[in-house]
Amino acid sequence: MTSRISHHELLFRPDYRFFTVRDEECDAAEGGQEALARSYESGAAAREYEVYVTAAQDLLKVRACLEVWDGPPGPATGFDDVSAFKLTCPSGTLQMADGSGTSIGGIHLPTGPGLYTTQVQIRGRAEALAALRRLDEPMTASTASAWTTLFAPYDGIEEYLIRVWFTEPLPNDDDDDDEAHQDEC
Repeated sequence: MTSRISHHELLFRPDYRFFTVRDEECDAAEGGQEALARSYESGAAAREYEVYVTAAQDLLKVRACLEVWDGPPGPATGFDDVSAFKLTCPSGTLQMADGSGTSIGGIHLPTGPGLYTTQVQIRGRAEALAALRRLDEPMTASTASAWTTLFAPYDGIEEYLIRVWFTEPLPNDDDDDDEAHQDEC
């Protein structure tokens, strides 16, 4: 039986309608724009070192939970599967962040560098969009500063669960050192 090793959570307004999970040492690289575009179609997409997750809206706060597991977990109650991706993590440390500075870093993977399966699950997208439709008239009648109070009951109604577990070691390089992978990402 597998078990959860750690749980990390962000509650934030997705100003650019997306967030990512990536190796902490790997910044934006080739293929990022294409993966982001694919995520708008399907909810999530990936490139080798980064998973992109797209929110349904950008006004209500979303909850993003990242869980590290010691093996493939069972189904999460109440969530819909979006996809599973392979994520290369040469540093053994993950970061979950949106495009405007909200982040959790230093998520250490106990098995260290390697290839990881990253499963993205969602719930509440339709509910968040329905809430915004109900709030349209009150938003129009109030000032932007009052929106925080209007939106507060819906904080986290749109939720993303990202589960990560070790799949296999990194492929052996001729150099057999992590710096070779760091240069690639």
